[in-house]
Amino acid sequence: MAINKGVRRLIAGSISLVLGSALLVSPAQAASPLKATDFYNPLKVLRIDLDLPQTTVDALNNRNTYKIYVPGLATLSVDGRTSGAQDMDIRLKGSTSISKLSETPSFKIRFLKGAAGNGYLGMRRLTLNALTQDGSKIHEYGAYALFNAMGIPASKTGWARVYVNGVDRGLYLSVEQPDENFAAKRFKDITQHIYEGVALRDFKVGNDDGDNITGSFPADYGWKVTANKNDLTKLISVVNYKDPANWYKALDGVMDRASLIKFMAVENFLGHWDGYSGPLANNYFIRSNTRGKFTIIPWGVDQTFGENRKTTAPGDTFSLPMLSKTSTHPWLTKETLRGSLYVKCISYIPCRNAYLTELKATSAMATKMKLGTLMKSASTVIQPVLADQYKLRPDLLAGIKAEQTRSISFIAARQKEVAALATKYKIK
Repeated sequence: MAINKGVRRLIAGSISLVLGSALLVSPAQAASPLKATDFYNPLKVLRIDLDLPQTTVDALNNRNTYKIYVPGLATLSVDGRTSGAQDMDIRLKGSTSISKLSETPSFKIRFLKGAAGNGYLGMRRLTLNALTQDGSKIHEYGAYALFNAMGIPASKTGWARVYVNGVDRGLYLSVEQPDENFAAKRFKDITQHIYEGVALRDFKVGNDDGDNITGSFPADYGWKVTANKNDLTKLISVVNYKDPANWYKALDGVMDRASLIKFMAVENFLGHWDGYSGPLANNYFIRSNTRGKFTIIPWGVDQTFGENRKTTAPGDTFSLPMLSKTSTHPWLTKETLRGSLYVKCISYIPCRNAYLTELKATSAMATKMKLGTLMKSASTVIQPVLADQYKLRPDLLAGIKAEQTRSISFIAARQKEVAALATKYKIK
């Protein structure tokens, strides 16, 4: 949604008058601006002030305009250093989890491109997750850390304490958006498209429908240069080959097959039932290069480490099977086919064995990187913010701590399961 520069200046001036000193930057702060590394520092909690005019507040409280970008200012600060007020557009994020501004919503932010054309400190977009679907508040941090450690192109994360018009909204997770800047950092070749997968659509014949904002795979990037989905059409065609051997061979021509298998192994080790290889075939991006070869990118990894959102009882665990064509999920008792690429892979012995090998490597990586210790350290970093956020609800705070303990213990339990599978299928 394009916003006239004059209107932006008027909005910024109005916000400054209303908030007064809240937007003022001291000379010491101005002399010590933020660095790009401040966004994703696991040892710090970044303060983010979202300063929104009334028209934006109204839009973000109206279900009809939740997902329309509207203007505001964002000021980011840590350790006495600040970004100063940055022009941005903002909308709400989520589907089943979406909630209005007056509740506890997640946000998507677009920084204006600026003179260099690349947003603020090289970052054009930022996702702020409210962690409402994560009973431990540390699942996403741990999950993305494991994906990255395994060499899967995955988001960086950082902690944020968010204020909206001066009101403390508590702990958020800032998540790097898989956009063109992300792709430029993670890939050596040129990006053609970045598509976002839609739950339950999968790579079915006909799902190359629509344009950049419609259809089963909306194009988040690349449509201006390549306004077609020919690369996606070819991928879908190969995914649906009937002969397993032909499918496996041809897949390597349209997708980074090794990365895909590794991605599915990490998803399953984490128990990501709301991911691509779960029963909903959800929460993922696919990125193609100019040769039409795709790489899959994880997203929305809060439903991990045994998270069971059906109940609020601490200690409840939902364990996604690591080698099964079907699965339930916390709200479903009926067994449902999982993501088609995962099902095809574990149904074809060469792919299944490659998957089990990567599953074993993932388990070993969790030990090598001391994943449980990292998550425990993260819980210490965010504890002061949570203590303030839930000071009137000590029962909820105790529940979060219990979930953190359970989530960390999930890792060791998963490693035992992986060891049993490796023994059963003679994976060395």
